[in-house]
Amino acid sequence: MSLYPFFGPRPMLSAMREMMRDMIAMQRHFEPMVFHGASAAAQNEVFKYDNDKFTVNLAVSEFKPDELKIDVNGRQLKIEGNQKIENENGFSHRSFSRVVLLPDDVDTSAIVSNLSNDGRLSIEAPRIAKKEGTSIPINVNPAVTEKAKPEA
Repeated sequence: MSLYPFFGPRPMLSAMREMMRDMIAMQRHFEPMVFHGASAAAQNEVFKYDNDKFTVNLAVSEFKPDELKIDVNGRQLKIEGNQKIENENGFSHRSFSRVVLLPDDVDTSAIVSNLSNDGRLSIEAPRIAKKEGTSIPINVNPAVTEKAKPEA
């Protein structure tokens, strides 16, 4: 009696096919959860970079203005929301954090944020105006000739 459960390659291949069928079935069960979650998050966040500004829009209707915080550290824009709700049955805590790397050509000292009545947080950073190139004139000077030194 052999301790090896398969004798020859055919039983091993059929076992591998069965495992592959099981893996595909599991993937079909998990796909809706993965893709639904990603699309819901993508609908709540909009990043826009046009000719005059960089804009971030987030849906934060669950948070009050005093529960939101925006920080800028170098080119890093950090948006946070923290909410704690207590009642007679207990308490709940909800939070989020987004970090956005700002483009090089935005003015981080002029960033403004607005919260609309429907809970949309809009953060705008104006682009730094590019300096137009200037033409530098070329001055033409007469050639300098060396005078022969008298020999002593």
